[in-house]
Amino acid sequence: MPLQVGFMANPSRPAALDCAAELARWMAQTGASVRLQREVAEHYPGDQAPGEVVEEEELGRGDCLVAVGGDGTLLAATRVAEPHGTPILGVHAGGPASFGFMTETTPALAREAFERLLRGDYHINERLMVACRVRRGGETVGEFSALNELVISKAALARMLRMRIWVEETFIATYGADGIIVATPTGSTAYNLAAGGPLVHPTVQVILLTPICPHTLNVRSLIVGDREMIQVQIETDRRDEALLTVDGQVGFELEPGDRVEFYRAPHSARMIALDGASFYQKLHTRLGLGERF
Repeated sequence: MPLQVGFMANPSRPAALDCAAELARWMAQTGASVRLQREVAEHYPGDQAPGEVVEEEELGRGDCLVAVGGDGTLLAATRVAEPHGTPILGVHAGGPASFGFMTETTPALAREAFERLLRGDYHINERLMVACRVRRGGETVGEFSALNELVISKAALARMLRMRIWVEETFIATYGADGIIVATPTGSTAYNLAAGGPLVHPTVQVILLTPICPHTLNVRSLIVGDREMIQVQIETDRRDEALLTVDGQVGFELEPGDRVEFYRAPHSARMIALDGASFYQKLHTRLGLGERF
């Protein structure tokens, strides 16, 4: 049975669409069954697309999903692939502001990566994901999962948020802050890092709780076990708008009194690894860790 490979790219970046279209054509020539994001298919002239055009939620059904772009594209691919357990290969074709921290290969090396994929010369990294459910008046009104982070933050004109925090049944504190980040080890290099949180190797099984601009000197990041539940209750009034964001790409409005329960997601993100740069090498080459500015 031929390998079934889905292709998606950052639709706002022509270079990523060009790359995805070229790679999909080459993969089809190897005999693989190719499924295309609509924006990638539209990059071919006429009806020359080398595979089936499917809706985004169907791209994750197959043996592999190729995400061409930056880290944002890979995060979007995770939401497509995670329900089906499909492994993802990230190809870094993002813009100059994109670190490509989670991607595995580049356009120049992508064919070599695909040849290894066809030979089965790769391994799968399982990445912990974090999930949450929003409880309002005793009912669940929203459920989400993320590879990097789930964030409660104030809206543009809102004042400081007040949030009561529990880990399991133990009350931790009431935070006055601009928000709070609940991050995975994979997401430790993203918003968590910018907010002063710790760097964590992606294989460590923990969840990070990092306040955003806390209005006190005695609040720091908290690292909890991956099997513990974190509960955050919104205590501000309706003048202080709060928003839950999922990997910076999906938003959900919160109301005063809402309780958000955070926990390890039941499924992991599955990343194709080709023995490229290690986590520590990426810290140095892509984030400039230890360099003098």
